[in-house]
Amino acid sequence: MNYILSTGFALLLLSSPATAEQTSQFALIDHEGVKTWVKRDGDKLLHLNASPLDEGQVNGQTSAEASAKYLMPIKPATVFAVGLNYRSHAGDAGASKPEIFYKSYSSLSIGGPLQLPKDARNVHFEGELVVVIGQNCSKVSKQNARECIFGYTVGNDLTERSWQGRDLQWWRAKGADGFAPISPWITQTTAENQFTVTTKLNGDIVQQESSANMIHSVEDIVSYISQYVTLQAYDVIFTGTPGRTKALKSGDQVEVSIEGLGKVSTQIE
Repeated sequence: MNYILSTGFALLLLSSPATAEQTSQFALIDHEGVKTWVKRDGDKLLHLNASPLDEGQVNGQTSAEASAKYLMPIKPATVFAVGLNYRSHAGDAGASKPEIFYKSYSSLSIGGPLQLPKDARNVHFEGELVVVIGQNCSKVSKQNARECIFGYTVGNDLTERSWQGRDLQWWRAKGADGFAPISPWITQTTAENQFTVTTKLNGDIVQQESSANMIHSVEDIVSYISQYVTLQAYDVIFTGTPGRTKALKSGDQVEVSIEGLGKVSTQIE
């Protein structure tokens, strides 16, 4: 085979349509001062004895979702992102191959208030479907790419447009602290690539489109990256934004949601 996969990872991603029984959601919480992985069961959280990426199992303890204090579920990892991946955003500039760039690990957050850098004047929202990698994966084929994926989450690829056009690299335009808020929930689902990404600005819908319209599919993206960079557990991939974006101002509230996966909200200060 032309791919490398670490052993011991239980695959739950099948080809059949999604049902409630084929969807599982996981998060990391602070439970009485201890970092604890949990699995959603209605309004109850089932505690795990380890990360689900390490095959953690339910250990019999539970807590209420209403009182949960969520933590960043992604360990230090590589954050990839794809540009120009919807015609509604890229127009005719959509590339013949996935256009990949990096965001910093410190750009990740689980939403909440965000203090922009003092000289950031043109920060735009970009609602996106985000892939969470589950295991080491190198030179994987498109046909086998889903084996690398643990699950999905929801993200906002915040971007300072002025810096993006001015700098040699997008290190600060895309990677400034807090510029990659994601939902605290990671969702395993057998659903195909039919996720509707919705972005609201101060309660009004400003982006809404199915991920089925991506120029490059999730499988294309995972396979392409893995030809050059070995993907590892907890790596995340922002898969591109649809439609138009606009500059944010102090006081703006941005919410990105995907039905069945969750949402992430950011308050610009």
